Amino acid sequence: MTDIRISSARIQATAILKAWNSNNVVLLHRNLAVAAEEAQSPVPDTGEGERLEMLSAIAGDMKLMLEADQLHSAVKYLPLLQHLAAPAPRSWEFAYSC
Repeated sequence: MTDIRISSARIQATAILKAWNSNNVVLLHRNLAVAAEEAQSPVPDTGEGERLEMLSAIAGDMKLMLEADQLHSAVKYLPLLQHLAAPAPRSWEFAYSC
């Protein structure tokens, strides 16, 4: 179940970025709402749980900015979304990155 949720966080972050890049406000609103809602379910205290918590916080803030017509302020979240959209490194990759 955890791997599916990791994949879900990655997929949701990617969907938000695609909607942002396409300037599709309706799709962006929908993707933010889905990501914020999906990330609210309980998760074990793991790195995956942290990814979901971060996604929920970002999506919630961006959703509020969109509703307040202040989406230009959300640019600061794009690097974090890009990080969440990237595949998580495998444990053996850490050994070679040093």
